[in-house]
Amino acid sequence: MSGLTFRLTLCGLLMSEAALAGPVMDFIRSYDLNDYSLGVAVTAAENPYVGGETSVFSYPFLTSFRDASFTRDWFLISEGDVGLRFVTNNDWEFGVVGRVQTLGLGNNDAPELRGLDDRNWTIEVAPMIGYRGWPVHARFKTYFETLGRHSGTTSSFILSLPHEFERGFIVPSVRAVHQSSDYTNYYFGVAPNEARPARPEYQAGASVSTDARVRWGYALTEKWLLSGSLGIQFLDSEITDSPIVEKDTIWTANIGLAYNSDIFQPRISDLGGKRQPKLEIRMSAFSDSGDAKVVRDAVDGSPGDEIDLERVLGVSDNETVAQFDAIYRFNDFHRMEVGYHELVRNGAATLVEDITFGDTVFASGSTVNTRFKSELLRFSYAYSLMNDSQKELGIMAGVHISNGIIDIESVTTGERERSDVSTPLPVVGLHGSVELGPKSSLGARVQMFAMEFDRVEGWMLYMMLEWQRRFTDSLSAGIAYNFYQTELDSTNPDSPRTLKTRHQGPVLFISANF
Repeated sequence: MSGLTFRLTLCGLLMSEAALAGPVMDFIRSYDLNDYSLGVAVTAAENPYVGGETSVFSYPFLTSFRDASFTRDWFLISEGDVGLRFVTNNDWEFGVVGRVQTLGLGNNDAPELRGLDDRNWTIEVAPMIGYRGWPVHARFKTYFETLGRHSGTTSSFILSLPHEFERGFIVPSVRAVHQSSDYTNYYFGVAPNEARPARPEYQAGASVSTDARVRWGYALTEKWLLSGSLGIQFLDSEITDSPIVEKDTIWTANIGLAYNSDIFQPRISDLGGKRQPKLEIRMSAFSDSGDAKVVRDAVDGSPGDEIDLERVLGVSDNETVAQFDAIYRFNDFHRMEVGYHELVRNGAATLVEDITFGDTVFASGSTVNTRFKSELLRFSYAYSLMNDSQKELGIMAGVHISNGIIDIESVTTGERERSDVSTPLPVVGLHGSVELGPKSSLGARVQMFAMEFDRVEGWMLYMMLEWQRRFTDSLSAGIAYNFYQTELDSTNPDSPRTLKTRHQGPVLFISANF
């Protein structure tokens, strides 16, 4: 993102509350979360890759006793999408949705797939348009990938025939799914460096697959909802011709049970029942489980090795670090946030093979000491689209200043090399919280960006989920889970290098409120 674009984004977020006020904001802020139910679902999905096994996993979910096809709710949860929409009086539907794309090799250890690069999960965002004026509803959306895995897109045209009855609903649908060549080739192509005698190189082109699905819901009682879905996708030949794909069709199934107990704090039109501190200062103990990889190319342009710091150099992969956060509120709808943590990990290892790092070759059999220092400083401004006694939801913009320093020193020869990658990363994101009762709340935030800045390009993703318990007006504590991932590529011709890091783990915190 260019500096001009970022400044325009920030200016948009800083617009006054008066500029946003009106019927639309009143409609959004009057939303009652007790219209939704919490539940647990189990999903099974086939894997199209050679040797792939059906994945089965369970997860908590939020749902409604009425399908989104029959409501005008602006908050949309449907078929893996989460987003915002607006339904006009003449049944046009406009919105923006996002989803997590988990297609990939996973833990597949089939011999036919050994030597392939990972196909990483990512987050996709799509504008959406639909029409509900006929018995058959139509919807079109195009997903854009946000984390820089590839530059491809996926477009879906969906026709559905919703039917609602006294105690539930059923929604059969068919769709055509167009995947661009960049998208298809990333997931199903075979690059020259991945080719083997039994796995030829393969360049996948754009594809058009079709699928049929049905989703349903049935109210067992006034409080309990049983729901599920079943689908089959027929893959295009551009996918099935790949030497790493063995299936022509993919089945998916889902079943869930939800309970509406009105667990959210009853909504009050103003903040009368909810005291929000002007300043919150939080100290945390972060049990960080991290991994890092670095590539530092030689100055002559020859490629260096990708070095896994934990596996190859013996760097510790789990440390407990302190984390500091502060939130300052201007008023009910504006706030500033700052956060900081520093992590130092050391390691020692005897190399089992030569590694090239920068201009130095560290020989097999030599003993090396490694020090990895990672610092993260976060600044952001947030505007709350809604903030009442039941919930808060806002948008934010800011900057993450990320710094990673890796020192490798050979005990045997005394040779030493350093990689130092540091850059500010402008980010945008969302934050939200819901009151689960008079004393506790559940909160989350997501921040992301991909950019090029001052000879450094890359992307980042930060996510946090927390539960907080208030003991007094000035003291609270809770637990959280942090996830932070970056990939930074230096284009400095004197010192080209790439640093890939990922930190995640549970957090215990205590907050002082003023």
